[in-house]
Amino acid sequence: MKCLSCRRKMAERVEETSRGPIHYDVCKTCGGMWFDAGEMDAMVLQVFDSVELSSRDKLKDVSEPLRSCPRCKGQWLDKVFFMAHTQILLDYCANCHGFWLDGGEFKRINKDLQELKELSDKGDMGPIGRFFLALVCCILHTSP
Repeated sequence: MKCLSCRRKMAERVEETSRGPIHYDVCKTCGGMWFDAGEMDAMVLQVFDSVELSSRDKLKDVSEPLRSCPRCKGQWLDKVFFMAHTQILLDYCANCHGFWLDGGEFKRINKDLQELKELSDKGDMGPIGRFFLALVCCILHTSP
């Protein structure tokens, strides 16, 4: 597979997770990553049942150019925000349900999830924090 950002050949990596081995693609040059359906859920910090479900609302009027899916011939990737409250813009294939992450976005996702987990673990979130956690859980159809 070629990187969607810099067009270099990507390397396949295998990561052992609680859900079993995950095979994903990463660009050694720019750090871009491709996750097939379910792989991002298995790789990110486990705070919710599924973060992929919250990341599928297609955005309109985005200035970034569209990319084509590396798995589905002729399919364009939709621009979506990672979860409701972040500004992390991802590329999502509505056909195969894969995600493209530009270099650094995976770390930003885990950082956001770590902050949510710490707030939740403390139990001292305040009204705004509880609102955001409830909102995210509602979107993800889970309980806090």
